[in-house]
Amino acid sequence: GRRRDEIDVVGAHYDAHDISQGAVDDASGTALVMELARVFAPLAGKLRRTLRFETYAAEELGVFGSTTYVNSMSDDDLASVDFMLNLDGGALNSGRGLALQGLDELRPLFAGFVQEMKYPLELSNRVGTASDHFPYLLRGVPAASMFARRPPGLGRGFGHTAADTLDKVSEVELRESAMVAARLLLRLASHNGSVGRKRSPDEIRQILFDHDLEEPLKAQGKWPFD
Repeated sequence: GRRRDEIDVVGAHYDAHDISQGAVDDASGTALVMELARVFAPLAGKLRRTLRFETYAAEELGVFGSTTYVNSMSDDDLASVDFMLNLDGGALNSGRGLALQGLDELRPLFAGFVQEMKYPLELSNRVGTASDHFPYLLRGVPAASMFARRPPGLGRGFGHTAADTLDKVSEVELRESAMVAARLLLRLASHNGSVGRKRSPDEIRQILFDHDLEEPLKAQGKWPFD
């Protein structure tokens, strides 16, 4: 049956470090969100679940934009969000994967999607705290973030440097990222059931603790628990 009151969010940030154009991080992700919104617009009201497309400011300053937005949502509004997919760095598609933010129960569903897609999407359990999925995760919403597996020794590449310019954006990889994200979203929006259960604050705290994130978050003044 239709589950239009269940919302899958896809988002990206449109700001960048002040020393660069931010072409890859994250103008490319914002371009992906806009393209996905265009592609899915003709399907509005025809899918089992609702897709919502969001872009955020001030991610590079401390994930302030999405944090402010999520924290301003009412409990009822937040309860309708079933899943959040973050696209941070959409023009880096080589070895692309999906980080499931420590939510092991999501793996069977997404492994099934990967098998259907016949695309080598790596599923990782890692938790990221410095991008726009994190405010949703802190509120207990199942979330994931797409990532690129870079060659050893490359580090973070051109990100957060003056070299993050438009010439670094690969049109081929950007198109492939759009294809992968669209196929994934179509399966999410057609899914007859919840993507995953909401987590309590205690459960989220335990996930962060299990991934050794308590100390670094406290050092940054971002540990959200007493």
